[in-house]
Parts: sequence; structure tokens; C-alpha cells
Amino acid sequence: MSGGVDSSVTAALLKAEGYEVIGVTLRLFAERKGAVKCCGGADSAAAARASADAIGIRHYFKSAQGLFSKTVIDDFVRGYLSGATPNPCVECNRHLKFDYLYGLARSLGAECLATGHYAVIKKEAGEYGLYRGADPLKDQSYFLYCLRREQLDRVLFPLGAMTKKEVRRLAAEFALPTASAPESNDICFVTEGNYDLYLRKNAGVKPRPGWILDMAGKRLGRHTGFFNFTVGQRRGTGVYGGSRLYVTELRPETNEVVLGPLAAAGAPAFSMKGLNWLTDAPRGEFRSAAQIRYRHKPAPCLVKPLPGSRAEVRMDEAQFAVAAGQSAVFYEGDRVIGGGIIEGKII
Repeated sequence: MSGGVDSSVTAALLKAEGYEVIGVTLRLFAERKGAVKCCGGADSAAAARASADAIGIRHYFKSAQGLFSKTVIDDFVRGYLSGATPNPCVECNRHLKFDYLYGLARSLGAECLATGHYAVIKKEAGEYGLYRGADPLKDQSYFLYCLRREQLDRVLFPLGAMTKKEVRRLAAEFALPTASAPESNDICFVTEGNYDLYLRKNAGVKPRPGWILDMAGKRLGRHTGFFNFTVGQRRGTGVYGGSRLYVTELRPETNEVVLGPLAAAGAPAFSMKGLNWLTDAPRGEFRSAAQIRYRHKPAPCLVKPLPGSRAEVRMDEAQFAVAAGQSAVFYEGDRVIGGGIIEGKII
């Protein structure tokens, strides 16, 4: 229970259906009230306890600060300093919710782990699969490809068939204190809403002045660190005038940022690592639809699996802003086939 409306309604629904429900909230930050406005902070922990009391279920706090710091925050910092654009939500699901918390649920004797994610798990032809949530504006299946296949029959997503409006209505009917809780946005631990400021304040990263170049190597301007940019970025580069320019490449080894036209910000192919399959692992090339970031519309592609849980993906049409560190997730209709981390584009 994160302290938000989704996990609170999830617990209330399961209690109403006759389940014996135990609420668990992970403490992810050593901080004072008001500092972090998202899951894992003091305010959300208090909200989770209030919801558990209103529902009438047992509720426990578990400290996971060290694990969160090591597997999510440190990965985030390493990613940016290597020129990647990491996805902390995927790593939080991978390491905190569906590893640590799943293991905790099993140790407590629980038959299932339930969360407030907007996704669907269903059984067809004797096999469990992960599918998109019914609400296209809230679907979170993209962030859940890291689930292990053997977990699918032990995970519950009660909100998967609902819209956010329906969830809000249920929260009011259950008289939950989180019924009017605001939506959580962006990355929970980047409280300033500014990655550069976060890296300087919390990771000891100091400004690294360097050059902004065009694709021919001409110097266009200066920057304070390549890690302040991401592939596909147009605004905030500090270079103005002329045609629109986008970040096409980051060069950590030389601390350079390369800008180019829109066409150059696309990629016809990319490599991947850390592949996880939620169906039988493919033995050879196959066609699929790849979603390369949250809110991206899956695009047709050819996937070539490689040894070591890697793959090459060739898109039917070049895709804009293929960023190393982001996840690419493969879909067959609404079903998640698998996914992994983008290593970089292939020319």
C-alpha cells in the first residue's frame, strides 16, 4: 500500500470479496514529513495506515531504504552519468515490488501479492498472460514486463479492468481517506522536478562544461554536463535560431552533446539487453510491436534474439528518440510478450 488511492481501493475491493488482506507499506526514504510527496515517504506512509484502519485490515511497515537506494537510485545516477536515460519505475517494480515484496508475501504465507497497477492478468488456453489495462490513459503494462512468468498466477491487479474515474468513485463509496488524493507524477525521489539539481544535490555530481556540436562537428554552444540531456530533446538545449534541432547523440567520454534535424533523431534499429519473456522464449526471429517508452504507440518490428538475453530490433519505420536505458516492450495485440533495456541505436 503506497498511500495512494489505487492501492487503497485494491485492498478495500479484496476485503469486500472475502479475502484476508494484509497491507504492507515499504519505507523507501529516511526523511521528514512533506519532503517526498509520493510512495515511500512519510506522508504516504501515514496515508496508507489511515486507509488500512478505515478498511479494517492488518497493516505493516517494512524498511527497504537500502535496497531502494542500491537498485533504483544508484542505477538512476549511473545511467545518467553513462549517457543513458534510465527508467526508475521499471527497476522499482523489478526489485522492490515483484522481488522483495513478493518474497515477503510468500514468507507471510500469503497466496497472492496484489497491487494497484492498471494491468490485467488472465488465463487463456491454460496459460497466464499479462495484458494491457482497460483504461488506455492509465495502462501500466509497459512497466511490468519484468514480472517473472512463474509469478503470473500469484499476482492480482484488481484495477486492471477499471478506469481511474471508476476507482475514484469506489474510493468515495468505501469512504477511504485517499479518495481525493492527488495523482503522483514523475519520479518520486526527484522532489525538485529537476534531474540536474537532483544529481548535484544528492549524487555529488558537479557541472562539467562541454561543447554542443552539430552533426558535422561544428561547435554550436556550451553546456554544463551531457547528463542534463536526453536523446530526442529539443527544448532547453541553449541553442536557438535557424531550424529546429534535437539531441541525436550523447558522448560521455568527451562530454559532448550532438544536435541534428528531426530525421537524425530517429533510429531504424537498436540493440537490447536483459530480455525477460512472459511467454515461451522465442527460438528465432519473430515479428512483433515494440513500445520504446511510456505513452509511445507500439510500432511494427522484427526481433532477432541473441545469446545472453540480448536482441536486435529492426523497426519497419525509424522511431523517434530511441534512448539507451529506456525499456522496449513487445506486444502481441494487448498481450505483453516480453521486454528489456535499450542499449543503443544501430545504424
